[in-house]
Amino acid sequence: MLRREIEEKYLLGYDVFEIASQQAIHPDTRETVRRIVRSLVGLEIVEEDTKKIVIQCLIEPSLLFPDKILRRLHLITLSMEKDAISSFVRGDSKFARAVVERDEDVDRLYFLLVRVVRAALTDPAIAEKLATSAIECLDHRILASFVENFADYAAEIAENTWTRAKGKDMDSTIRSVEKAGNILNRMHKDAVEAVFTRNLALAEEATSLYRDAETSIKTAERGLVNAKPETIDRLATVVSALKAMSEINVDIADLAVTR
Repeated sequence: MLRREIEEKYLLGYDVFEIASQQAIHPDTRETVRRIVRSLVGLEIVEEDTKKIVIQCLIEPSLLFPDKILRRLHLITLSMEKDAISSFVRGDSKFARAVVERDEDVDRLYFLLVRVVRAALTDPAIAEKLATSAIECLDHRILASFVENFADYAAEIAENTWTRAKGKDMDSTIRSVEKAGNILNRMHKDAVEAVFTRNLALAEEATSLYRDAETSIKTAERGLVNAKPETIDRLATVVSALKAMSEINVDIADLAVTR
């Protein structure tokens, strides 16, 4: 509940957050607050005593350009997807954990972008400094949501990586996952760039890869029949994530067409 309250106020543009209690604040609660502060860009604890914690947001929205935040968000997400597929193919669970940890960076940037966009929409002076319009803010918000969801699915693939014993029983399925992952990475890169540059040809090129991705995903899905009981759930989750990521890429490409 505490996390939800702070995140909500952060997104709404609040600058000062005061957490107060009639009794001494429990150490576990203090640690929870610190974790929340670390997860949101610009927040710092500026005052603290037995019964009170004061948090302040130190960022200036008019200095943070939404398109730059989006590009950073996009680059992290691209690398996450690439590394998630690599960790799955190699069966490297240690490498996979590093991918999952990067999802926190994506979440931090996503929340920051939402805060900046809301500030621009509610304050014309900020919008003017950022040289952005209400329509562009809406596009940034929608694109960020798509990219953040794509990153979540990449993390899901990484979370379902398992260390496999040597053998050829799953080789064909793993290769299909790798091929689908490579197509989706290129598709995502082209679709997002199409939105940034308003390049309809690039958007069409990204959409044209959908069928290739679908073919590889279906091949991987057929591998579920031969999967061992202990791995079938993991593989099914990965296939489901690949399908969702493919649909997200099409939605992003469609966003370029409507701009």
